[in-house]
Amino acid sequence: MKLPAFLLSLALFLSPVQAPAGELHVLASFLPMYLFTRNVMGDAGGVSLDLMLPASLGCPHDYSLTPGDMRKIASADLFIANGYGMEEFLGTDVRKANPRVRVVETATGVRPIRSVEDGRESINPHTWVSPRNAILQVRGIEKALSEASPGNAPVFRRNADAYVARLTALAGEFESAGSRIRNRNIVTYHNVFDYLARDLGLTIVGEIEETPGQEPSAGEVANLIRVIRESRAAAVFSEPQYPERLAGMIAGEAGVPLRSLDPVSTGSTAPSTYEDVMRRNLRTIIETLGTP
Repeated sequence: MKLPAFLLSLALFLSPVQAPAGELHVLASFLPMYLFTRNVMGDAGGVSLDLMLPASLGCPHDYSLTPGDMRKIASADLFIANGYGMEEFLGTDVRKANPRVRVVETATGVRPIRSVEDGRESINPHTWVSPRNAILQVRGIEKALSEASPGNAPVFRRNADAYVARLTALAGEFESAGSRIRNRNIVTYHNVFDYLARDLGLTIVGEIEETPGQEPSAGEVANLIRVIRESRAAAVFSEPQYPERLAGMIAGEAGVPLRSLDPVSTGSTAPSTYEDVMRRNLRTIIETLGTP
């Protein structure tokens, strides 16, 4: 859905949020991009960072820009996005708000997971829910920041190196656990964990919502329960961003545990949030999938 023309015009005439003179103003699209960027920026001088979507909102599927968003974009020098279609609002409206803004789509260095439906190919945009992918996205952010603020490049490199070292350790913990998983068949709420499943060698045998926000029909639910039983899936994984009612009913009917995995699309803006949440996910995977 596009921002109505009269609202777009109003947003452009309103005074934009002003950064101090000479300061590099960076805008992150949603929480994961903010967390990655904040860790790279650290305490670098002459650079400011803002988050466009509220940290409580989640993935920006079908998100429509507001006049407040347009004002933020109008004052930004760099717009840090995930890309691969996650931010569907990228394009004309962003360029109208700020023709000079540089949009950095951090997922472009990630090997994509593609799917074909009704003859149309699409790329799964949930790249960040994999520590290995997160490392690539952090390096892309470091490169963009260093090009935009060369004087801070040594600071960005130092911060990025430290953060990447922590993410590498985190990725190693997941890979160690993945090598010992007994039952690799799982069901997820939607396709947000496909990249993590690829890292761990898991098979997602079904999803509760093939389209985020659109509940399955009774027939689709019955078919999913049958698939869970026939594949002997280990568990159904819900997400804290969605109600548990439907996932709980499906897990109960299929006779498998219901657990929760968090894709870090909502939560705290503290720099350690990504690592903290992914380690909780790791504990849940270890406890649920039968590692010794």
